[in-house]
Amino acid sequence: MDTAGFIHHLSSQKGYSDQISHTEHIPPRDPTFGTLENPLNPLLEKVLDDNALWPLYSHQAEAVNQARKLRNVMVATSSASGKTLCYNIPVLEAILNEKNCRALYLFPPKPWPKTS
Repeated sequence: MDTAGFIHHLSSQKGYSDQISHTEHIPPRDPTFGTLENPLNPLLEKVLDDNALWPLYSHQAEAVNQARKLRNVMVATSSASGKTLCYNIPVLEAILNEKNCRALYLFPPKPWPKTS
């Protein structure tokens, strides 16, 4: 089902009326690629390239550059823009380059539902 069809389906549901207040079509645009200040671990770059995730988009490269400088990074982009790589690349790079390095991911970033 296409997005417009899905939105129409949702908005036509009895219990869903007036829950969608605005829809907007944002046309696709050409990608903007970024440059890393220092090259990636060759193994990591090969995996990214083999999976059509290379070269990095500009926001991904900037996030990796900033993370490498130990700066806090917040990325806010549209859906399916590759935000996950913004934090996974620095983590994977550290694991590949630093002996005994570990990573811990904690999800979800919101409170757990209360149980009775």
